[in-house]
Amino acid sequence: MERSPARSGGRKVVWGATMAVCGLLGLLALVVLPVGPATQVGRPSGGQVASPPDPGAPGAYAVGVSRRSLTRSSSTTGEPRTLDVVIWYPATPAAAALTLAERLGVPLDAAPEQAGRPYPLLLFSPGAGGEPDISTFFTTHLASHGFVVVATSHPGTTPAPCPSARCAPLSTGDPVAQAWAVEAVANRSDDVRFVLETVLELSARGDPQLGALVDGERVGMTGTSYGGGTALDVVADDPRFRAVVPLAPAPMLALPAAPRISAPTMLVVGEADHLVQLPAMQELYAALAAGTPERWFVRLPRAGHGMLTDWCPDGYPECDAAGWPLPHALPLPEAHARINRWATAFLLRYVAGDARYAPLLDPAVAAGDPDLRVTVARAP
Repeated sequence: MERSPARSGGRKVVWGATMAVCGLLGLLALVVLPVGPATQVGRPSGGQVASPPDPGAPGAYAVGVSRRSLTRSSSTTGEPRTLDVVIWYPATPAAAALTLAERLGVPLDAAPEQAGRPYPLLLFSPGAGGEPDISTFFTTHLASHGFVVVATSHPGTTPAPCPSARCAPLSTGDPVAQAWAVEAVANRSDDVRFVLETVLELSARGDPQLGALVDGERVGMTGTSYGGGTALDVVADDPRFRAVVPLAPAPMLALPAAPRISAPTMLVVGEADHLVQLPAMQELYAALAAGTPERWFVRLPRAGHGMLTDWCPDGYPECDAAGWPLPHALPLPEAHARINRWATAFLLRYVAGDARYAPLLDPAVAAGDPDLRVTVARAP
């Protein structure tokens, strides 16, 4: 999954097209399913319920981003692990006129928007070979809807000595790569826990970007591939997390965690994924604890593992040599639009606590879309 500098222009095209498709899909969803009378959040003085912002379109906030370098001791060896942490957050409108930070999609260290604080917090874990900025289509979209989104690297697999063919799968016969990979996987969940505590501390002590910006009572988790498995593993053991959205999670970490999940969960997968295959995801969905309040299964029939990233990675069967999906595959902007629409509505409902989004979380909305399959199981 190494990033190709030659694709930076292509990523801008994908991002712009994604936003256009997101707006269209979100608008259609709002038209199909109006807000119901039971909603309590956003009720104007006249007694009618205000429609929520479209979860598929960019949100009301401009977005800024900040980079941090944090160091913790390895849970297995005690050696220092330096984490590259990227934080997207709601910014003042002036951020829209600032220069975009390379690869991050938004301006660096723009002034945070104070009016809506404290904002709900989302932790994001990238997959093996992926860096914190691998899915800016998703992280910036969430921040525009009023989340502080914190992504961390996981030394050993994000990136050095991965991405590398010798690091996937873990047992390739290369002892150096295998040792790095095993160390990284063993520390992934503790990396996230450390970052969560650090971000809450920075918010409490008046950090220039994060001071009083984060609501420690509204916390959620998401991640891609190995990061999706990491997300489930973290949430399974920490009741502070209100909800989790694993995107094509690695079964190695996800399956053992599934029976312990007690938070609303939205599993998002591509049915054409060659790395995280559909039968394993069906097994994972079935393994989620019966006591989980809501278990969502969002499937994109023509999408592969590349749907998780801002570009189509080299060597993926759905990608051409230039880094674009082949004709049989779902175009990236369309895959991203569906991920953004459903995951954002879910996280706004269950992490932010905005009940206006409950009526938008209805599988019937997706019934006429051949590139989307949505099911949900609710505990009695």
